[in-house]
Amino acid sequence: MDARGADAASNGTPGVAGRANLTAQAASGLSWSALSTVALVVANLAYTATVSRLLEPTEFGLMAMANLVVLFGQFFARMGLASALVQKTELSDDEVRAASTAGIVLGLMCMGLVWLLAPAVGGLFHTPEVAPVLRGLGVSFLFMGWSMTGLGLLRREMRFRALSVISIGAYVVGYLVVGVGLALLGAGVWSLVAATVTSTLIQAVWQFAILRHPLRPVLRWRPYRTMCGYGTRLSIAHVLDYLGGNLDTFTIARIASPAMLGQYSRAYYLVFQPLGNYLSAALTNVAFAALSRVQEDTTRLRRGYLSMTSLSALLVFPLCAGMAVAAPDLVATVLGSQWGPAVGLVPWFALAGGCHVASQLSQSLAEARAELNRSIAVQVGYLLVLAALILLALPFSSRGMWVIAAAVAAAELLRYLGYLVLARRVLELPAARVWQAHVPAVFASAGVALAIAAVHWALTGAPSVALLAAETMAGALALALCIRVCPTPAIRAELRFRLASAGLLGPSHGRRRRLALLVLGSRDRVDGEGRR
Repeated sequence: MDARGADAASNGTPGVAGRANLTAQAASGLSWSALSTVALVVANLAYTATVSRLLEPTEFGLMAMANLVVLFGQFFARMGLASALVQKTELSDDEVRAASTAGIVLGLMCMGLVWLLAPAVGGLFHTPEVAPVLRGLGVSFLFMGWSMTGLGLLRREMRFRALSVISIGAYVVGYLVVGVGLALLGAGVWSLVAATVTSTLIQAVWQFAILRHPLRPVLRWRPYRTMCGYGTRLSIAHVLDYLGGNLDTFTIARIASPAMLGQYSRAYYLVFQPLGNYLSAALTNVAFAALSRVQEDTTRLRRGYLSMTSLSALLVFPLCAGMAVAAPDLVATVLGSQWGPAVGLVPWFALAGGCHVASQLSQSLAEARAELNRSIAVQVGYLLVLAALILLALPFSSRGMWVIAAAVAAAELLRYLGYLVLARRVLELPAARVWQAHVPAVFASAGVALAIAAVHWALTGAPSVALLAAETMAGALALALCIRVCPTPAIRAELRFRLASAGLLGPSHGRRRRLALLVLGSRDRVDGEGRR
């Protein structure tokens, strides 16, 4: 598919022809999102490796404290407006204008509150130095609120090529140019602040330049009620997600030094930035848009959910297993020698990150069907379980911060199981179908973990960079081999069908197609199963 065609594949509500092309649109969107994810992960690794050597753990600790407030405020600045624009089957001009006005007003309100409350936050953490950092980050709320309408409309039209280019460009300029540049000049924690604000500003301006939605306020209440009604319930679910995702950081900020919090936050960031932010966003943005299109067609919704669950699990869980086993070399290569305490945290965060990303897909299903009350119930249960597990772990915190990370991993696993139960009930799926979708992922995760462990044992003593490179290659080869010999052949059929739909296999006798045959098996068998 032509790149411009991928962007403009769908405008407005799809008809019969649009439904027929939805699989191809979703597959194309996933391919662009995957490309964006790979580029962002590479850029993020370069940024993380650089600033982790230029700045001290204490400065990352200050940023982690400020982010506790900023990440919380983001849910109110966003108010689920982008998702509301995607989820509605019919969208009027007044509703677009209402979303735009609400986003700008909410962004201004959040920025003002952060400026007023910053000194109180410094007192709460017994660290007054965090107040000016928090005020600096608060500027980003204005740009974030403004950008929500453009983001929602681009997702609604499934213009994932444009979104991918914007994400990559904003990150490169904001973090690699501004952030690293200021860190080299000795700006300390302010280099982290400037990187965040610059990236947010660039995304907002770029999205508006591509899709110039109206900014004039609408003077009737009904469009605001329509947009904010769904968005408010969605934000409640996401606020609960935030509370669960940051309860551990808040606990450590209260009981440990900024330097220890910096170690904990760097380990968390190393895993969750590529998984929870980039990979999860790539999967859920496409999944939410595609599932929203067929929300009234239970048969297609069920088929799409099972396919996405199986394929995403096959990608995410082996990746997390590899990160867990390769933790010593990953930390030494990316973060450097001063981050030794982070090594024991990474395996727990890898398990937590995999379950978190997988949960997001089921959460997208609930949001596409507007089953927000059920999603909120799962989030409340997760939050209560996490709080209980952290309380149980606190008496053992003298043994290391890994006990808190283990509590986070256990809670994320239970949340994932809760969302699978929710998906079963929404789609009326047999339990066996849900568990069968995970067989390839379990099989591949075991193979990847064993391959990386064998390489680590065989090359013990080699430089960490060379060892990590060898482990990465071994993990990739093991994943391909596990897909080829997986006892569930349907996964190969599904993979081939999705790759073909996205136009990624190339000509019938091309190199890419021949390589796919090595991994996915014969064409006739795969096509027959893939189009069942």
